[in-house]
Amino acid sequence: MINKEIASHLKTARKSLGLTLVEAAKRLGFPSYQTLKSLEDGQREIKASELLKLSKVYFVGIGRLLGEKEIQLGNTFLWRKPPQVKIKKQIEAEISYRCEQYNLLEKLLNLKAKRIQLFNVTIDDISSNNDVDNLSECFCDSLSLGSRPAFTLQKVLEQNIGVKILFETIPEGSAISTFSNEFGAVIVINSDEAPWRRNYDLAHELFHLVTWKIVSEKDLKDQNFFTDIEKKADRFASILLLPEKEVRKEIADRIEIQKEFTYSDLVDIAREFGVSTKALLYRMANLRFIKWEDADKRAKDRELTEINKQKRRHEWGEKPRSERFTSLAVRCLRKGLISRGKFAEMVGIDRSEIDDFIENTGLMELEGTPIEIMAS
Repeated sequence: MINKEIASHLKTARKSLGLTLVEAAKRLGFPSYQTLKSLEDGQREIKASELLKLSKVYFVGIGRLLGEKEIQLGNTFLWRKPPQVKIKKQIEAEISYRCEQYNLLEKLLNLKAKRIQLFNVTIDDISSNNDVDNLSECFCDSLSLGSRPAFTLQKVLEQNIGVKILFETIPEGSAISTFSNEFGAVIVINSDEAPWRRNYDLAHELFHLVTWKIVSEKDLKDQNFFTDIEKKADRFASILLLPEKEVRKEIADRIEIQKEFTYSDLVDIAREFGVSTKALLYRMANLRFIKWEDADKRAKDRELTEINKQKRRHEWGEKPRSERFTSLAVRCLRKGLISRGKFAEMVGIDRSEIDDFIENTGLMELEGTPIEIMAS
């Protein structure tokens, strides 16, 4: 049976992505654009396999078209750039062990483990660029990330909604997200990356958690689909970390005072928002301050690279750690719930370094005098 309503939805979905019949047919793997045209015109019945392809390529839920349930992603590690299988398995085992330690600390302190409820997002919510923009802005507001989200995102995700954020040495340019009933939501960031890159990776991986229920592992094995999802995750991160109102204000203030906008201003604003100059350039292109070709060209400019290097070299500091994991470990040590040896193992230091480590974190090892708290 030919469904004219479904045919109309297919055409609308394609046009919302700005794809021509030829471009869409190529992505779908159809032998000719005429095949797609016949579907959109309602000239022939749509096969189940074709509906699945259309749903993936157009980011439109089958549920919206046929009332069927969405495919869900199982408990797995989602890598941006996975290494060789042997190394991949080793790193995943280390992450699992770290999560087990995390759970142990919560249990010892009688804390109710925060298990994030996966967000109620559908495939339709990320269908177009505008949808992704709206989703990102919605999360920025709902999480109360403020005007400089890069500097509050980690704490909010860890403390408020229970995301376990870990920093590990993983392959360059990669990051990992996962969700399971045992560990909850987990994001793993490469500790060797630049601070601004880590901020961006965190926002990028948040997108994958947000869309965890609506994107299947099987879908992601399709390189074209994976590429599209990664672009959407990058866009989500850019909008989240660089709120339009705040970026416009920073740029306008400099132009009003100086009557010009220089590379030095670009780096200063990138530092202000905790992002890379490249990310800021593309956001400026998105906001139509500059052309996309200009953003590409200037992102590779040697002069900008040198100015950025000079202005930001002091930002690196020590390798980052999970703030909540460290805090829980110190609390357990203070209360005598774990030994000093176990503490050293958990935070990855030598026993002789414990006192200096705790002092540097600003956390005291001693409990101190108890305070009586009255019932309110």
